[in-house]
Amino acid sequence: MKILFTGLENERYRPELGKTNEHNNFYLLLKAMPENEVFYLPFDRILAVGKRAYNQELLDIVKREKIDLFFAFMYTDEIEYKTLDEIKKMTMSIAWFSDDHWRLDNYSRFYAPHFTKVLTTWSRAIEQYAKYGITNVIRSQWGFNSDVYRSVVVSGKDIGVSFVGMKNSHREQIIKELRAAGISVFVRGFKWEEGRANFNEMLEIFSRSKINLNLNPPSSAISLKSLAQIFFRRRRNMIVPDFWHAYANFRSYFQKKIPQIKARPFEITGCAGFCITGEADDTEHYFVPGEEIVIYNNTNELIEKIRYYLQHDEERERIAKAGYERAIREHTYKARIEEIFKQLGSFHHGAKK
Repeated sequence: MKILFTGLENERYRPELGKTNEHNNFYLLLKAMPENEVFYLPFDRILAVGKRAYNQELLDIVKREKIDLFFAFMYTDEIEYKTLDEIKKMTMSIAWFSDDHWRLDNYSRFYAPHFTKVLTTWSRAIEQYAKYGITNVIRSQWGFNSDVYRSVVVSGKDIGVSFVGMKNSHREQIIKELRAAGISVFVRGFKWEEGRANFNEMLEIFSRSKINLNLNPPSSAISLKSLAQIFFRRRRNMIVPDFWHAYANFRSYFQKKIPQIKARPFEITGCAGFCITGEADDTEHYFVPGEEIVIYNNTNELIEKIRYYLQHDEERERIAKAGYERAIREHTYKARIEEIFKQLGSFHHGAKK
């Protein structure tokens, strides 16, 4: 099958921040599948040629190569509606929306009708889309690419507790409270003084750590920066005015408080790491709490569970093993993609009916 994949290659259009989740997982996975011929035109190309030329290049590839499937991992307004409509006439098109719990009302619902099918990770998204008369929705979930996420052989677990991820005010507060409680936390990521870890370093940290944290507190908070999101929005690598969508943005601002499951728990368990994660929507559907992963509800509970599992090696290793087995069995992106292709209807095992 000929696939044209597009999405952001570098985090926030900035190569120094590393490759995106969609590049490391979706693109690399599709490319590695022998039955696919994958064409890649990442959004980053816009910085070199401009939005109009980029959209024309998408159309040219679809026409010239007779693409069987156009797969877009959406970010901002990189693709024009008219471009999507033209592609939809020529081939099957699908879009992955990653933050529907807060972007559905002011973003995803406007793009969804321009694709054959759209993919969402939010448990309530299908019913919310239906309120707008949109029914071309498939529920999927984050996962990990088992070709690149793997356990790294290390001499031993010399890190007690670690967190890998971008620094924000919520995460910084949690780390401060953990350290104030006497818990040493090894941190790496953008904006932390320790600096970000490259991909291989991240895998090594997962393997060296007795406990890997996934800190996913709600991102909404009362501050000038967060309130500005009501009146401004991101456009590619810029921030632009968005006063005319203030009402929808106001709703989205408060919906950010809904804790969502992220890719990190799948990546950690997929590397055979022990993961403690914050409570999030529908996590129990993917892992058995206390048996395959550990969930905390507040910082005090997180402190208690960290202390407990640092002292109970056998139980911790048993949970890590069970989490790994579940992740490999059910949560690889290969399994996700295969299920998506089945649900597409017109495609089965990479071929048109």
